Amino acid sequence: MEQKELIEKFLDLEDEDEGIVDAWTLFIETNKAYRDVDARIISRREGDNVRRKFMKHIRKNKLRMLGEEEGLKAHELAITRDGGEVAEGETKTLNNFDVGLLTDFADVCAAWVAGDPESGKGVPDEIIVFLEDPYVNDRLKERLIERDTERGEEFLKAILEDKPSALIVHLLLMKHYEQGGRLAEAETECKRMLTETDDELVWANYGDLLEEGGRYEEAFDAFKKSFEVCERVGRAEDRMGVAIKENISRVERMKNLEGDEVEAVREYREAVRLIWEVREFADKTFGTEIEKAEEEYKKETGIEVEHVRDTFDFLDWFLFSRTLEDGRTPGIVYAEEKGLSEELKEKIKGLGNPIKGDFEVVSVDRAVFKFAVKDVKTEEEYELRGDVPDIKGRLTFTGDIHRWGDFYFTECVFNVHEED
Repeated sequence: MEQKELIEKFLDLEDEDEGIVDAWTLFIETNKAYRDVDARIISRREGDNVRRKFMKHIRKNKLRMLGEEEGLKAHELAITRDGGEVAEGETKTLNNFDVGLLTDFADVCAAWVAGDPESGKGVPDEIIVFLEDPYVNDRLKERLIERDTERGEEFLKAILEDKPSALIVHLLLMKHYEQGGRLAEAETECKRMLTETDDELVWANYGDLLEEGGRYEEAFDAFKKSFEVCERVGRAEDRMGVAIKENISRVERMKNLEGDEVEAVREYREAVRLIWEVREFADKTFGTEIEKAEEEYKKETGIEVEHVRDTFDFLDWFLFSRTLEDGRTPGIVYAEEKGLSEELKEKIKGLGNPIKGDFEVVSVDRAVFKFAVKDVKTEEEYELRGDVPDIKGRLTFTGDIHRWGDFYFTECVFNVHEED
């Protein structure tokens, strides 16, 4: 298949203006050239020559390229005819990861276009190798499946029929089920995988699913199995092993909760899960906006951090306090796109007004995920929910506490108390 034909089919541009299709072809050639410049396969001058050819085509055909600065989402791109504002829905937007796939994995894209998991011929080898390659960015793998979720699911199932213990394919299928809210199918896939392998990550995924469903006794057993495997393979003290031990501790306390405390802790856990989902959404939607916000945050706080986006204070400020041009915060954009309830929207809005200060832990009840802190200046006390390993009285932290319904929580780092 010729490159232009592949681009038309893979990016669904078969009905698009030929000048725009040619522009996308040249844009992908430019991406390849700069990839080769970075790899020192070609010179910077050669890479610049390819880019000039692309820009010449854009000018000659009176085209323009659109990105986030023109109102598209972080991973969206578009090429359109120049000439004023473009009405919403009139521009064909492409996913940047699709362009990345065509740039670096054209053979995979060709196999995706031509492949048919129901043909009896199985999944193309190029796709299997791509999905199993540990050095390929996981987001590219996920995007390949997301392009057509029904077809992607069939591919994943077909691979697992032939290679039932393929861990990465199992993980992709699990994520596909979970994102679609198909938790029963995700659990069935976990159980199937555990007949093929005793991998610690599969046991941990199974524990996560069971915990999410409130089945704490079973989740406790699954996490224990995961840790036993960690011990057997020498991972008990690495990040995986430590995380599993924390999971075991958490679900052991969850299964012993009674009365109102059960619902309170579940609400805390749901709040944590929702905030992580908002962060993932923002990362995919507001790339350039995050970069602009970093500079604003540095000026506002005086914090000079090379990777400021890695700090929870910055992320929470960007998601829940800083407004976009339309007056909404990224947190509210997420809530509206997902159709969340008005009650949840109000709680998300509340995250934009944290209480800032220097706090000291004054009491701890780890059994119910509760601890109390006081502001060292005002002496006012607040009840927080949280699962903080090794938390104890007289630990201190400086930063924000956020309100969520009837309780507060924080993501700050705790320090040993010092008198000064």
